[in-house]
Amino acid sequence: MATNDLYQSTFMPIFQRAETKIKTLILAAFLSGDALIPLRLKIDGVIAWAVSQVPKDLHDKTAYLRGLKHKSEQFILAYYKKPLVAYKVAKNDLLVSVPPSMGAPKVDNPQALLDLVSDKRKLWSAAKGSPNVVNYQKEIKKAIENLAENPVTTFEPGKKPISLWQKAELDVRHENQVQMLQDLRVKGVKYAWTSSHPNCSKRCQKWQGKLMSLDEHAKGSNFQVTTIDGHPVFSLPDIMNQVDKYGYHNNIISGFNCRHRLIPYKPGVYGPEQYTDKDVSKERAIEQRIREMEREIRKLKTQALLLSQAGQIKLAHEIENRVKILIVRYKEYCERNGYAWYQYRINI
Repeated sequence: MATNDLYQSTFMPIFQRAETKIKTLILAAFLSGDALIPLRLKIDGVIAWAVSQVPKDLHDKTAYLRGLKHKSEQFILAYYKKPLVAYKVAKNDLLVSVPPSMGAPKVDNPQALLDLVSDKRKLWSAAKGSPNVVNYQKEIKKAIENLAENPVTTFEPGKKPISLWQKAELDVRHENQVQMLQDLRVKGVKYAWTSSHPNCSKRCQKWQGKLMSLDEHAKGSNFQVTTIDGHPVFSLPDIMNQVDKYGYHNNIISGFNCRHRLIPYKPGVYGPEQYTDKDVSKERAIEQRIREMEREIRKLKTQALLLSQAGQIKLAHEIENRVKILIVRYKEYCERNGYAWYQYRINI
């Protein structure tokens, strides 16, 4: 896990900062009624900055960048996409739009609408401090919460969108595992045990501690190719090549944040320690809780930042205090259960 985090810390903070900046830009444009073209240009600038900062050899870098662009557009449309409302004012058609989360403004007649937009700005910008916008504070808080809790996801044709954090964990580990497999083949290793650890995922649990052939393919559906010293031998290439329902090669050795390794087989030497289902379930639950706490901290930090940007200082401070408490609990929980915690995983 340390190797994963060491490398991820070189690029995930960059994507996280880009995501946070994009959200602040969208909120600022929403609050001030800015036009969409300048907003999109600013977002393009943020993405260009990310391109210049991430390692040039980052695997599948375009998937992260496409994700930033695609998700940014989804965020924008969530705030701005609404058919224009046409009003006849004097001899001219007056077209105005309202962010969908705000609902329709209460105006009695075209002249009242004209009064609201007399400075030619968008209705939202002109009316945001007016009682004509119903439940303003409640609605803006809801909009900010939605923006904060939705992470940027990847955009890859034929695959389910996943968070950039999941993408990083999948790619970094996959590269390491493929290199490990190739190194063993170069050394002439034909069979190897998969390592075993108590906090493995459900997808890996079935295959950890098993004897694998590094090159042979199975003829049957159970992936077994032969038997050695009474141990069934399974086809690692076939297992790794399985694609889940979301389009990913997400299995032992090649899966999301998989930390299993391959141990060369030696005749007469039995495989790694086996863990009970109870042991595995306990450790898995601990690690899942750690990831949940990290996501919650990042979400609340983003929410506090956006609330402060919207002028809701008191509420922002309340959330910041919650974050401080959560960070203490996060660190204590990790240390109490023998896990390392990483500052970059809770930064925005």
